[in-house]
Amino acid sequence: MITKKVNRYYCEYCKKANCSASSISKHEKSCTLNPVRVCGMCKIFNLEQSKMSDLLTILPKPVMAEDEYGSITVINIQEIEVAMPKLREATENCPACILAVLRQMEIPVPAIRSFNFTEECKSWWADFNEAQDGKYNYY
Repeated sequence: MITKKVNRYYCEYCKKANCSASSISKHEKSCTLNPVRVCGMCKIFNLEQSKMSDLLTILPKPVMAEDEYGSITVINIQEIEVAMPKLREATENCPACILAVLRQMEIPVPAIRSFNFTEECKSWWADFNEAQDGKYNYY
């Protein structure tokens, strides 16, 4: 039997763990819970990233309530939904920046009906790939 002791590295902001220090270091820079994060999507799409401190002031703080079954509900969800277009404008509609704001404000992402991270990322990457198609045509 072989026994090995290995180091395990953890993100300072979320629960992500890895055996590679460089991998976690790279993750931490763009972690959606990092208040001074660098957005990779904004960088790829040449967008000017807004300061997270400014973005966090756009949405109202969530008011949470727990029912008798232990389910947590956001009471002021309508108020948050009304402010979402302003957040989209401030982030230039960047899905990663919007997700970061929601996570840092501790707003449950599924509670926001007007935001679907997966679908919005698919749309962004489809637009990106379409723009790249004609760029590197060697024939």
